[in-house]
This record gives sequence, structure tokens and C-alpha cells, in this order.
Amino acid sequence: MPVEIYDVVDEDDKIIGKASREEVHKNNRLIHRSVVFFVFDKKGRVFVNQRSKNKEFYREYWSLTFGGHVNSGETYEEAVVREAKEEAGIEGKPFFMGTLKIRLPTESENSKIFGFITDKKLKLDPFEVKQGKFMTMKELEEKLKKDKFLPKTKDLLNIVRNFQASNY
Repeated sequence: MPVEIYDVVDEDDKIIGKASREEVHKNNRLIHRSVVFFVFDKKGRVFVNQRSKNKEFYREYWSLTFGGHVNSGETYEEAVVREAKEEAGIEGKPFFMGTLKIRLPTESENSKIFGFITDKKLKLDPFEVKQGKFMTMKELEEKLKKDKFLPKTKDLLNIVRNFQASNY
């Protein structure tokens, strides 16, 4: 398997070096880039998914998003299109929704957030995702009370609420 190389960036997202996936995960001070994307259906429901047991961090936790790292030399937009196809079988043009700085004990990322709207059945990558479904906000709020979600969920939930309020 080829070694994944990422651009290391500063707090302002300027490239200051390069490092392997292994290096950025061993040293969480090495900030690197990632993309996060929501999938909505035409009714405004968000796709909620459970991470697989194969994930490096937060195995089998639930998430409001999909996502991945931006490879060295790749733009955020190129990365989100690649990740959407790999993880969910989605093709199309994403829309930009915001930025998020993720600072966790496991890694540090500057992330751009995107969204896709589709009514097609998602083709989930079983290595990445165990299961998932479109949910209304009410269904999601019930699920949040009983299941384990990723640490960044609170911030992402606000983005979903703002998007739905503006668009549905």
C-alpha cells in the first residue's frame, strides 16, 4: 500500500511542510488538511452513518458526515469529490458550507466542510462505513441521546440546523 503524504500547514492554512499519515497521527501538533461532507436528500434529511470497526479512530461511532484527508498537492475541492465517490458512491459538484479547525488528542486538522444533495441510494464503502440512513432532525436528536457520536458532532449539528433553516 502506498504511503499517504499530506501537506503540513500552520494555523492560517499555509503549507509549511509534508508528512506521512503515520507521522501526523503520531504527532497531533502537525496540522494537516481534511474535508468533511454532509449528504442531504431533497427533503432536507441528513445522512447519518456509523463508522466501521476498521477505522483508525472512533471505531463504530456515529457521524453526521463523511470525509477524509487532503493529499499533498490536492485541493480541498478535489479531495471532497474523491472522498464522496470512494465512501458513498456520490458523483457531482459539492457546495461549500464552512470551515472547521479540529484539534483532538488524536490529530489536528484544518477542515473545509461541503454538502451534497442526492436522492440516489448511497453506495457505502463497507471498509469505511458500517451502516447509515437519512434522518430528520427529530430522529437525529433521539439518536444523539443514546448512541456514541464523534467529538465534533456538536459543531457539525449547528451547521446542519443552519443549512436546514435556510433551505427547507
